[in-house]
Amino acid sequence: MAETDGRWPSRQEAEDLLFEFTQGDALRRHGRAVEEAMRAYAGWFGVTDPAEVERWGVVGLLHDFDYEQNPTEDRHLHVGGGILRERGYDEEMVSTIESHANYMNVPRDTPMKKAIYACDELVGFIGACVKVRPSKRVADLPVSSVVKRLKDKAFARSVNREDISGGAASLPRPLEDHIAFTIEALKGIAGEIGL
Repeated sequence: MAETDGRWPSRQEAEDLLFEFTQGDALRRHGRAVEEAMRAYAGWFGVTDPAEVERWGVVGLLHDFDYEQNPTEDRHLHVGGGILRERGYDEEMVSTIESHANYMNVPRDTPMKKAIYACDELVGFIGACVKVRPSKRVADLPVSSVVKRLKDKAFARSVNREDISGGAASLPRPLEDHIAFTIEALKGIAGEIGL
């Protein structure tokens, strides 16, 4: 387990913090989905300690906790990072959360930082892809459909395609493998996140 200089919230504390700052169900579900993808990637990176896997999940759950109240680049994560630091949370956790946004200029120098960057935009994009499928179920979403939609710039235009491809490259793994892995991670919580 990594050395820490502050405390990490428990899973329940992290959810309480998310709910304190985020009222919308869509953003709460997004946090939950990224949490699950992060837990899966902890395993992919060889993390076996349950407490450490929990930390990966907490980062995913909290990565956008301040976004609803601070949706602009000059506020999102700047405000959130300050809140987390004021509450005495571990600096590695805070910097990992901050690292998912390019404009924060936090080096992605750990597997956890690479994973949060790789998971955030892709999870959102997978959700958008599911919504236009006939079944509206992630279990029926083929990787090829996601790849095809990535090429369609008009589809889910707010999703940054460079972050998705850059995230896969930072892991490093082929984009198709990253997509398939993330879809598989989300299947187990599909009912919980509306997919």
